[in-house]
This record gives sequence, structure tokens and C-alpha cells, in this order.
Amino acid sequence: MPSCLRLLGALAAVLVILAGCTQSPSLPGGDDNGDDTPQDVAEGTCWNGDKLGSDPQDVLKLSDTFKVPYLETARALADRPSFTGRVDCDRDHAMEVYKVVQLPSLDEQLVDYATLLQRQTPLYDEVARSVATGCMTEELTKTAALAGVDHAVMAPALPDGASLGWAPSAPEKWADGQRIFACTLTWPKPEPTRYADLLTKSLPTSKRTCIDSKALVFVDCARKHDRERIAVIEAREAVAAGSFPGPKAIKDGPTGRYLEVPDGRWKQLDAACTAYLKMVSGTKKLTGIANVDADRWPTPTGSYPIYCDADRRPDQEPLVTEGSVYDRG
Repeated sequence: MPSCLRLLGALAAVLVILAGCTQSPSLPGGDDNGDDTPQDVAEGTCWNGDKLGSDPQDVLKLSDTFKVPYLETARALADRPSFTGRVDCDRDHAMEVYKVVQLPSLDEQLVDYATLLQRQTPLYDEVARSVATGCMTEELTKTAALAGVDHAVMAPALPDGASLGWAPSAPEKWADGQRIFACTLTWPKPEPTRYADLLTKSLPTSKRTCIDSKALVFVDCARKHDRERIAVIEAREAVAAGSFPGPKAIKDGPTGRYLEVPDGRWKQLDAACTAYLKMVSGTKKLTGIANVDADRWPTPTGSYPIYCDADRRPDQEPLVTEGSVYDRG
């Protein structure tokens, strides 16, 4: 498919990768009544929305404890969960730990929680890359590999405001030896939806992302549309390494701006998107099509998302339909 056909104009969906946590009996959050005491992190647990960085005084204490500048500490902890309020996953929750990742090869370098506050270091970059990759399911890992993008991270398309991320266990727990990283699904408002629902027909169509290409608008998948956003492949690491085109590859074409990528690479990306589509859907009428939004390459958050849509090939007439392609239980 020619690169110029891979345009989405102003349409965009953002994949956000978060980060998080630290140690010592003098750390904040250790109330004797247990209400604010950090708890063990485990796969399949759900939590309230409390953040380690919500109280400036707590951030200051952590900064002093680990001898890391205040602003650096505040930036690292801004969105990290405190893991102090565990709730039943069947009830409304702000965050779910859908998987837990360990990094035994880096364990000796991560004894001091201060290393997880210093984000501008090669070690932190390695941690972030390793955890983001480890947070994928086995099927997603295999599917992402088909894209031919170094260190690609693939995830299902998310409802507006939801985000996937990761965070280490709370500082006290880290000091006690629970050196694990939580893979998280976070909602803007608490709700009972689980990560597993994203990959099945359990998620309502109102939370799916469908596109009316003629009107160039996102719509509820229950309405008529000719394209559905099904997944996102993050190419940030590949762009940073120079193995995938970055902003300099954005060109002006007869139909608008586009990312100049060889046709062979588009075919690989399409193959990954198609494999994902087959993983979540039994449809035979659509295929997986990869595309980027040239006007948001990168996005304001520094992400390089490659979008996977369930669509017809460019040489075919669009298929207007209703409902989501996600039809597996």
C-alpha cells in the first residue's frame, strides 16, 4: 500500500505507558490502622486511584530518603499508584494489575529504590523497555514480532481516557524484597471493566473505537462505520534506535502529509495487524491495516503509535457495518 494512503488526518488515539515506586521504615504511607499501609501486589488485583505523588510532603520525604532531587522525584511519582487501597475487581475500581513482571537479570542493580526515581538513566530505560515488553500477553508478544519493529509493544485499542502502564511495588514493599512490576490498566473514572474484557466481546460497543471515514469522525461502534481501531503498536524504541522512520520521514504528498515507509515494511505491519484481528475476531470480510497519523508523529507525549484498523484493502470498496469486530467470548 502506498504510504500516502496511510493518512488519518486529525484522527488519533493515544497509547500511554506509565511508570512507578520505593523503601525504609521512615517512608510515608505507613499508618498504624492499616488504611494507608501499602499492600502486596499480585496479578488479578484491583485498586483505588491513590497515587504516591499526590501529597507534596510525601514526595519530599521520599526525595530526602533516597537523595534524589525533589522535582525529579515528583515527576517519577506523579502517576505511580500507592497500592494502599485494594478493592474487589467485580466492583468499580480505578486500576487493575492484570499481570506481574519480574526482572531477575536486573535485580542486583535495582536493590536501591532510588534507581526507580531517576528516569534519565540507561538503567531506567532498560527497565522501562523490559517491563513494557513483559506486560504483553504471550499472544500479543508473538503478534507484535510480526511487525518487524524493534522492541515493539502491542496493545488493544483503549476507550477514551483509559491507559495501560506499569509500576513497581510500593517503596516499603520493595525494601522488603517484593521487587516486582505491576502491569496496570487505569480508568479515568472507576468502573468494573477488566483487562481481559478488552480482548473479547464483553466490552460494550460504546467503549470501542470505530471510524466513519467519509465524515472523518470517531463513532460508537453500534453506529454505521467502515473502520474499527483495534490495536496500537508502539514504535518509540525503534524510532529512538533509528531502525524505524522518525519525524524526518514525514513528507508532503498530493493528498496530504504521510510517513514515508517502504512498502515491504507496511506489509509486515499489516501482517501484525491482521494476526491481531484474527486473534480477537472471526470476521472474514475485513483485514488488518496499519497506519499512522503523520500530524502526530510523535504525539505530544513522545509516543510513536502505529494504529491497527479492521478495514478493507485500499483496492476494495469500503464495507459499511454496525457492531464491533470483537466477537470472541
